[in-house]
Amino acid sequence: MLKPYPFLKQDTYAWCLSIGLPILWVPFAIFFPKEIALGLYMVLSLIWVLLDRLSLMKQEKRAPSFLYFLLPMVYLRQRDERQGKPWRLLQIWLICTVLSVVAGNHFKKQSGTEQLAQSACSTVTQIMQRQGIDERCIRVTDLTEEVSGRFYRAQALMNTGNKEPMTIEVRGRDIYVVLPELGE
Repeated sequence: MLKPYPFLKQDTYAWCLSIGLPILWVPFAIFFPKEIALGLYMVLSLIWVLLDRLSLMKQEKRAPSFLYFLLPMVYLRQRDERQGKPWRLLQIWLICTVLSVVAGNHFKKQSGTEQLAQSACSTVTQIMQRQGIDERCIRVTDLTEEVSGRFYRAQALMNTGNKEPMTIEVRGRDIYVVLPELGE
């Protein structure tokens, strides 16, 4: 049976490193470029490791090297091992990291399809204008992926209330929109 791992005030920074760091990775990964997100992750890791080390030293406990901020899981394992505690902080960090990666990938994929829908909507408006039709796309709805990351089927909701069926093809950074009913 597992021994309980009490939450102690002096372990606050270790818990921040164990839970907070993986959770904060999700917004970092979604809203920032990879390099900036990784930089923010490392800065927070360094801050929490240094604060935790200071807390351990005040308690006259042996703290792991601050260089482990580069690998928080090693720092957390070393911390628990040196105090004779079970590796709960590491286990919690692993669970939170896996959940954060899954959540981050899910949100990133969703935001990618939203960007695709916005780009396709403006393209539909341009196609309509070239055809001499005075309608504009308000939103792309019913976006479904037909071939992984390449072809999509959707509906363009127009400002007149009409829905135009459409196909979207992704070629690298470019998208191609086909409106079958217009022959475009």
